[in-house]
Amino acid sequence: MTVEVSGKASRALRDRFREALDADDYAGVRILSANLRNCTDILPRAVCLSLGLPRGSTYAIAARTIVAS
Repeated sequence: MTVEVSGKASRALRDRFREALDADDYAGVRILSANLRNCTDILPRAVCLSLGLPRGSTYAIAARTIVAS
């Protein structure tokens, strides 16, 4: 698994994160969150809503929110 240091994450990594959220795979979400903690890509609106995040939030914000919870 590729760890993103900063910037953009691969589409495959972002897709796996969203799929894990959809499947309620909390262990998978937490693992993937570690790899997305610096990702500046914008989350889809539906994902922002499901996580209670403002529209336009990044994967990094989601990842940090998940790890902190």
